[in-house]
Amino acid sequence: MATFVKRLLAVVGILILLTVGIGYTLYADAINVKQVSFADTQALVLPYMQVVLPDSDEPRPAVLMFHGCGGFKPSLLRRARELAERGYVAVIVDSYKGRGIDWERVCAGREMFGDQRAADVLVALEYARHHEAIDATQLFLAGYSHGGWTVLESLAYDGALPRGLVDSPDNPLAGVRGVIAWYPYCGIATHFRSGWEKDIPVLMLLAAEDEVTDHRPCAEVAQRQAQFGLPVDWHVFENVGHGFDTGEDWVKREDAAALDQARAAQLHFLDVNSG
Repeated sequence: MATFVKRLLAVVGILILLTVGIGYTLYADAINVKQVSFADTQALVLPYMQVVLPDSDEPRPAVLMFHGCGGFKPSLLRRARELAERGYVAVIVDSYKGRGIDWERVCAGREMFGDQRAADVLVALEYARHHEAIDATQLFLAGYSHGGWTVLESLAYDGALPRGLVDSPDNPLAGVRGVIAWYPYCGIATHFRSGWEKDIPVLMLLAAEDEVTDHRPCAEVAQRQAQFGLPVDWHVFENVGHGFDTGEDWVKREDAAALDQARAAQLHFLDVNSG
């Protein structure tokens, strides 16, 4: 009997090691990231940013927009134009094109976690602070799905270096007035789950039937931060799934009613926290 138990434990141990080994191999590129400088990250990101300007001769507040794991989609440009019509400069940040990243690998969790991509947020903020059409004291971050994960990570690092980045400007979140996260990932491997201390207002727009990024961990994080006295608000839209604001992304789950409500919540958040 003792021999059987030892053999069984040995087999179980081997299976565990194989499982860990296979898992590590699959996600190695996401776990072991190359160390890069801020200047090198700028070179990868800045050439592929799009700026949509409002009709104004004065510097305006800006919304820096970060796409989901599916990469840049035309719907993001439409969102940017809507923001410009409300008087905001919209800056779309493409995290993939300069790096030659395959979006399917990111969506599968095999490349570029949000805590690494947070470096792109710092690049976009530095760019915005020196743009003549942008009021550098009124900057907002808006992220969708993986982009929502990304902007929340940048808030949680609060001056510390995102994973893989070896340097950054001083006070990298200077001028940020608010963070908007549309159906972000809030699960395992997120740095911000342990919370953040920066009192920058946060708005989470969540989907109750989200089949990609469960809304419940996000609601838990938001509720805990609010209990700590930080300015966090969240909305859970019932009977809608991931990507309820677009019919073009790979999830194709647009819901017009929920989108109208979410858009109104976002615009209210921006208007209240700017100026």
